[in-house]
Amino acid sequence: MVRLELSLPVRFHTETRFKLHLRSRVGAGRQVANEIPPLPLNKTVVEVFADFLSYLLECASSYIQDTHANGADLWASVKDQIDFVLSHPNGWEGTQQGEMRKAAILAKLVPDTTAGNARLSFVTEGEASLHFAVQNGLPTGAMKDGDGVVIVDAGGGTVDISSYSKNVGEAKDTFEEVAAPQCQTFQSSLLKKSHNFLQATSMARYSLPSMHGCS
Repeated sequence: MVRLELSLPVRFHTETRFKLHLRSRVGAGRQVANEIPPLPLNKTVVEVFADFLSYLLECASSYIQDTHANGADLWASVKDQIDFVLSHPNGWEGTQQGEMRKAAILAKLVPDTTAGNARLSFVTEGEASLHFAVQNGLPTGAMKDGDGVVIVDAGGGTVDISSYSKNVGEAKDTFEEVAAPQCQTFQSSLLKKSHNFLQATSMARYSLPSMHGCS
């Protein structure tokens, strides 16, 4: 007997900038409400975030198991001991972190227990960018003698601006903020949209050629 199995095509929904649905609804967050793509039907932002985190965890698991010697055993030995650090825009606090924690638990990154929650922590984009800059290319002497540095993380969702100085005389390298961090929702996607609008308006008015190199 021949058994035939019919499979229906899988439909995927591409979601972008979903993290901005976690933003505060007051202040600057209200200004971009109409610019953020809506969430998939019958999906909350926590569920979409959980799908994304689950996908990342699955990719990491597959990579470790496929590329390392005894990868399956290695993954089994560490998967329940991983400490996760999730980054978020400057200015996001308890409310947004609470929603991200729910997403991490839903994605099964950690169990919803005291020990599980202890393996999950958060860092602002500014702090994460400072660590990256210190380890990867911050000019030697940029923060000597109490001088500060301004770090701008111009991302697809937000523009985060942070300023730090290095504590002089400390045994270990420690840093402190020298001004309140800022987070602007004028992300690159909105800037590009505005650029395209201005370009189209200029070409229509002055018959200018298209500038394909601009982005």
